[in-house]
Amino acid sequence: MKEKKVKKVKVSKKGKKISVFKVLSFIFVVYFVYTIFEQQIQLNRYDSRIEMYQADINTKKKLIDYYNNQKDNIKTDEYIESVAREVLGYVKPYEKIFIDANR
Repeated sequence: MKEKKVKKVKVSKKGKKISVFKVLSFIFVVYFVYTIFEQQIQLNRYDSRIEMYQADINTKKKLIDYYNNQKDNIKTDEYIESVAREVLGYVKPYEKIFIDANR
């Protein structure tokens, strides 16, 4: 009988073993990517808050301008006369008043 020669193939241990360095590198990359996404989400939240506060500031500035104009307008004779006519019902002397009968 002939003996068959069996070739032994050596499998290197480096190919099968996962090095500690590769595992730590993978964990670091996953952590880095996770951190970037979380920070981006947080930055988007901050940007939306900034836009909201800017809109609020602009609204308040317009309101301040309106009240400053009203403050200047209150001092005029035309405003005093319009309040006296509309709110108090006053009329000027010798002024004719017409009343709508259909009301």
